[in-house]
Amino acid sequence: MKSGNGHIVCVPGQRICEAGNTHVGGEGTYTFNNYIYASLPGQVIVTQRGELNVVKVGLGQQGTVMPEAGSIVTCRVLNVSPNLATVSIICVGPHKLHTPVSGTIRKQNVRDHQIDTVEMYNCFRPDDIILAIVVSLGDLRHYELSTAGTELGVVTARCEDGHPLVPASWTTMKCKCRTERRKVAKVMPPGSHNV
Repeated sequence: MKSGNGHIVCVPGQRICEAGNTHVGGEGTYTFNNYIYASLPGQVIVTQRGELNVVKVGLGQQGTVMPEAGSIVTCRVLNVSPNLATVSIICVGPHKLHTPVSGTIRKQNVRDHQIDTVEMYNCFRPDDIILAIVVSLGDLRHYELSTAGTELGVVTARCEDGHPLVPASWTTMKCKCRTERRKVAKVMPPGSHNV
């Protein structure tokens, strides 16, 4: 494998190379039994980080970014049930995805305190835009996400009548006609935190 060539094309699940002292997996890959595998289709891109070769899978020069554990993602809520919310991940950090991918937020990952009192419909509603962190790659169809943390949760929403909601507290948002419950994100100014 030549560093930085970007010409080797792979499919999800394809073994790329051995993991170890010289090669580590990056975006678009996962490591299993000391080998690096592709987790999405695209070109293999190898970049140097000090003594290590970081193996990534992307769309070459377009620089496609995919969520990985620890990524902060922007999502649109699709569906809310008593135990989880299903979302569509639309951005990873500041980078918009070409094709949204699915994610789930389980009841126990909504906040980091009073977990047993969480009511999903009082935290999220369909079409809310939220910030979350990727916990794991989940079951290959859905990324496992969390909104535990003050800077994570709902950032924009509309009431049932379609009016924009603004944060009123950590647990409520209001518009000109009503107050609705949400798990509200405390949006930080750029550069004020290093999540």
